[in-house]
Amino acid sequence: MRATVQLIGCEKNRPSSPLEDAPEIAEPGLGPEGLAIAASERAQINGCLDELKPDRAAAVRSAYLDGETYVDLAARFDVPLNTMRTWLRRSLISLKDCLSK
Repeated sequence: MRATVQLIGCEKNRPSSPLEDAPEIAEPGLGPEGLAIAASERAQINGCLDELKPDRAAAVRSAYLDGETYVDLAARFDVPLNTMRTWLRRSLISLKDCLSK
């Protein structure tokens, strides 16, 4: 005796219309609410950066936004490498404290 397998529901899985007729998916990214939140956070970060000494704020921006190396920053600001590391570490701590207010 031979058993037969009946596939139930296979027709449900097949598309009923071509893929070209499918509606477009919304662009991934932030919607209006997300954009408003991002703008608020950006303003808060900029405000906290403005509380740092100008050379410290410039070093933080260069290191963490522009990707400049600590060695290059130390040369640009004419300070020893360990001093630059200290500037950046203390500046990040200050930013963290400011942002948590």
